[in-house]
Amino acid sequence: MTPPDRTASTQTRKSSTSVTIIEIAERLFGDFGIEGVSIRQIGLEAKAANKSAVSYHFGGRADLVRAIWTHRLPVLDQMRRALLDEITLQQRTGDRHAVVGALMLPNFQLADTQGVHRYAAFLRSVMRWREGRILRAQEMHASPASREGLELLSALGADMPSSVLRWRLNYAAIAFLDMIVDRDHDLQEGHLVLPETTFLQEAIDMVVAHCFRPCSPPDLGLASLDHRPVRI
Repeated sequence: MTPPDRTASTQTRKSSTSVTIIEIAERLFGDFGIEGVSIRQIGLEAKAANKSAVSYHFGGRADLVRAIWTHRLPVLDQMRRALLDEITLQQRTGDRHAVVGALMLPNFQLADTQGVHRYAAFLRSVMRWREGRILRAQEMHASPASREGLELLSALGADMPSSVLRWRLNYAAIAFLDMIVDRDHDLQEGHLVLPETTFLQEAIDMVVAHCFRPCSPPDLGLASLDHRPVRI
């Protein structure tokens, strides 16, 4: 009789525990903010037998945020790649709405089995966390489709300083995520909401208008903004 593979069984349990912690951390970070949740609370929600389970698997708060991206970004990038391939095939890479849609829509497409956008809420919290922009920039290697989409967007805004366009996109993306999270809350509370197609059209229109409105006069200093990484 072949002896049981205890190593494989242990690795499976560790993997299952890790995914559970990641998904609970994503939900709690989305609900309460990155700094509004303790590592201990995440462990309690995950019903981890070991009080140090979260630290054991992930280290500190920043490492846990990175782990959520490691878990989610491959799927998001596949979605973004499919949208970019579609608009390329349709010869719409010069269409601002199409390019913004390719960048933004995966954050809406990724939802849990109840249709709740946990990742969008998590990303909104990260974008409001000062350390978040640095961490997300470090993970851009996992998002080649994001980089390609941002390059297309920059080409469409060639008449303005690239730092201004990135700055605007950061804040437009937060508003886009706010809209998603607020819509989820309205649905959960039984309020009327816009149909999905209308909602997304309005959200993309808002991002395009925010990003591509005429630039202010140069003497206002917008062109001297730091080159802050975009977090999408």
